[in-house]
Amino acid sequence: MQLTKTSTETKTIGFYKEKGLWYADLPEFLENGLGTKADLLMVDGSDSFLDLLSSNGTNVTVTMSTRPFENHSIRLEKINIGLNRDLLNSVGHAPVDYGAYYNVTTYQNKPFQHRLWLCPVTEYVFQGEYPQKIYLSL
Repeated sequence: MQLTKTSTETKTIGFYKEKGLWYADLPEFLENGLGTKADLLMVDGSDSFLDLLSSNGTNVTVTMSTRPFENHSIRLEKINIGLNRDLLNSVGHAPVDYGAYYNVTTYQNKPFQHRLWLCPVTEYVFQGEYPQKIYLSL
C-alpha cells in the first residue's frame, strides 16, 4: 500500500484474525520501525465489527477514505478521543496514550449503530489525523 501526504486518498487495507484476535495488515508500518504487531491489534468494538464485515471469517479487505466515494456503503463518525486502558492491557495491545471512538452510522447503506475504537495507527493511515468521518466499502 502506498500512502501519500493527502488524507483524502482512497486506501485499501487488509485485516486478519489470528488466535482469535484481529490485526491490521500493515507490514510497512512494522518494517519502518513505527511500532510492533501489538500496535496493529483491533479491539474495543473494532474486532466485533471486523467479525461482521468478514462474516465471522479470518480475513477482510476494506477500502476507505475521508470523503464519500463510489460504492462506499459504510460510514463512521468520530465521537471523541479516549481509550479503555484496562481493556487494552487485558488483550495485550501496545501501550498508547489515546485513541478515538467512532460510531458506525451507516452499514450496507442503511442506518446502523455500533461503537468502535481506533488506535493511533489510524493517524499513520490518514497522514496524521483522526478524520471526522471515514467512508468504507468491502
